[in-house]
Formats: sequence, structure tokens, C-alpha cells
Amino acid sequence: MSNLEKSTEDYLSRVNSVILYIEENLDKTLNLDVISCHANFSPFHFHRIFTALQGETPADFILRLRTEKAARLLLEDKKIPIVEIAYRCGFSNQTSFSRAFRKCFGMTAHEFRKQKKAVFSSNRQFFNSLGELVERTDTSINNKQIDSFALENVTFIKNPYICMKRMPKFEVAYLPYTGDFYEIGNTYTTLFDWANQNQLFDSHSTRFFTIYHDDPTITKFEKNRQSVCITIPNNIKPKGKIGKRIIPEGKYLVGSFDLSDTEYDKAWNTMYLTVIEKCYKLRDASIYEMYEAKDNNLFSQPYKVFMCLPIE
Repeated sequence: MSNLEKSTEDYLSRVNSVILYIEENLDKTLNLDVISCHANFSPFHFHRIFTALQGETPADFILRLRTEKAARLLLEDKKIPIVEIAYRCGFSNQTSFSRAFRKCFGMTAHEFRKQKKAVFSSNRQFFNSLGELVERTDTSINNKQIDSFALENVTFIKNPYICMKRMPKFEVAYLPYTGDFYEIGNTYTTLFDWANQNQLFDSHSTRFFTIYHDDPTITKFEKNRQSVCITIPNNIKPKGKIGKRIIPEGKYLVGSFDLSDTEYDKAWNTMYLTVIEKCYKLRDASIYEMYEAKDNNLFSQPYKVFMCLPIE
């Protein structure tokens, strides 16, 4: 590996560590001095490196994550006062929150809260429980009445096995990916290669995960963040662009499915339909998919997939 490649790997490792820190501390002070210190860079160099790697400044990145988290909370829990959501997402006052929210979504938080959360998907389109099409534009989110035939493409899994379960904590190596989640395949290939090099494959105990950090109807497709992960033993210390994180334990609605490549939308539609029918309340945590070997083969279809929605 050349010196340039080593430097790039080091920069990626430190920036990914900072992003993980930001995700876990959005409600705290996150100025440039704080986060650059976490990365062990000077503020000046950290600002330049982060912006070059992420395509947005640290301040813009933090503001976007805070605003998008507020949008999710507004739709998922109508009872939390808006001012409490603002403070929970790290805004120091109502004025700064209102300004940032309107700039991002083209409406006030009060207006946004009147909308219905998108829960179903088909062919890259998203629908709320009223059957309205939910579209994310550059400056707003729109709910549109549509012809009934479009909803006929929203399909579900028959006779699913879905139950409430307390999932354990998982220690994983992860590789972050930002962009269209339909094009995540190359990121998994990179993680598989790394796992092979470190002799981490054991079909009986190895688990792979996709963590979804953003809601694609709130975050623009090109900014959607995911993490592809593999369980690792304690003695493995990932480095470079491969990081280490914890998937926390907690209460989840867990669906067990045997899926082909084209059935993931159907399975997630089924999960959210269960949430609606059972009146479950979503918890403020990331959703994820967990994959395990089927007949000792992790990569053969149908895939054994556990879909996990955090529930209060």
C-alpha cells in the first residue's frame, strides 16, 4: 500500500469515527473544536478533510442530520411538543430550529406534522397509510392523491412470522455507504473480501446486517446512509475504511422471511402493516436487516432475513 493510500485509509477511519460520534450525540454540543478533537485533527485540517470526503461541511452535515431526525420524530410521535423535539435534536432554541426546518422542507414543523408517514413502497415509490404518494423534492416533501392502480403494486407477504422480541447486542465490523440503497452491492463485495482475508466466515455463527440510518422519504436518495456489517470476535480490530460499532440491544418487532432479491419491499410493507394494525409505537433507533446462512449457504436464494423495527 502506497503512502497516499495509507493516508486516505487513515482519513476515512477518523472521519467515520467522527460520523459515528455525531450520530450518537446529536443532542449535545457538536462544534468544530469538539468533533475535530475527536478525530485528532486540527479544526482547519479536519474541516477540509471532512468536506472533501463527505461532500458537505461538518456544520452542514450536522444540521441536516438534526433536521431530518426532527422530521422523523414529528411523524412518528404526534404527542411530543415541537420545542422538545427541537432540543432533543440538538437545536439551542426554537428560532434556529424553525429556520433550519423551513429551509430543508419548505414548510413549518407544524405544517409538516399534519402529513402521514410513508410506510409502504413499490418500484422506488413510497406511500402513506392513506394511499397517498409521498415524494421528496429538493425543497419539500409532498403527499399526492394518486390513481388506485398505482397502489395495486404495493404487495405483502402472506402468512408472515412476526413477533415482538428483545434482540441482543451485536459487535460488528462495518463499512458505511451513502447513496441509493438499491445500489449497495459493491459495498457488500468490499466487506466480503475483507471478511475472507480475515477468515471471519463461519456459516453457523456469522451474521450480516444492513443498518438503515435514514428515512428515504425524508433524506434525499443520494444522502441516504447505510452501514453494511458483519459480526466479529472481540480480538478483531478493524482499521482503515472498515470500522467497528455496536448494534444495541433492545425491543424490536422482528419478521422472519425467506426472500428473493425482488421481495424486500413486500417484506418491509408487511412489517409496517403490522405496526399499523397492532398500533405499535416506533422507538427512536435505526432499523436493520439481519441475514444468516440457509442450509449452510449465506449467499443462496431465498435469503434468510430477519427484519427488525425498534418498538417502544
